[in-house]
Parts: sequence; C-alpha cells; structure tokens
Amino acid sequence: MSDLPPPPPPGFPTSSVDPLEAVITSSTFDVDGHHVERHLGVVFGLVVRSMGFAKSFTGGFSALRQGEVSQYTEVLEDARRHALDRLVENARAVGANAVVGVRFDSTEIGNNMSEIVAYGTALVLALDRP
Repeated sequence: MSDLPPPPPPGFPTSSVDPLEAVITSSTFDVDGHHVERHLGVVFGLVVRSMGFAKSFTGGFSALRQGEVSQYTEVLEDARRHALDRLVENARAVGANAVVGVRFDSTEIGNNMSEIVAYGTALVLALDRP
C-alpha cells in the first residue's frame, strides 16, 4: 500500500507547483523538524483578477439574495491560489526552500477587480539532526 494521500476529487482545484520541487509554506514562523540556515527576506506573489462580464452579471443577481455568492468565491479562491503559486515561484528565484509567516491581503480595484497578494519570509531550512 502507498503512503500517498488519495488524489483530489474531479474538478477540485489543485496547485500548479510540482510536488517534487515543493517549497514549504506555513502561516507559522517555525517548521517542525527543521532549523533556519539563512533568512532571504520578504517574498510575495501578486495577482489582479477581474470578475468578467458573465460572472459579474450573474454574481450581481446572486448578491440580491442572502447567502454565499459562489461566483465571487470561485474567483477569489482561484486568485489566492494563483498568488500563493507566484509566492512560491519568487521564493525559488531567491534560493529559498521555505516561506514562513505567510499571509494574504486583498484590495478592491475599481468595480470588478481585486488585487490579492500573498507574502511571507523566505528561508533556507535544513533538517534537524536527531
């Protein structure tokens, strides 16, 4: 039997990051079993997304009733995932194998655009020795 987790269900959004070249990302500032060899500074991933006419139009109708507006949720989830992927790309570019203290921030730009930024501290981590 394999120790790998089961594959995600069909249609489940996945990251474009190759798991063999994975960069550890954490909202905390420690990674169990590792110690910091080098701090490389702040890295970020930025994306600006527009709803597009069709989703904005149907989302506007959905907003008239109570509850979640799935059109907006879908766009923002994709934007956060994209921003995190860009954060990881930028971390690799500076030689990091981890980013800690990962946070997200968002800003509305105009009527139907949102800026999403993921940021954190890039590190080179090494495994702790027993």
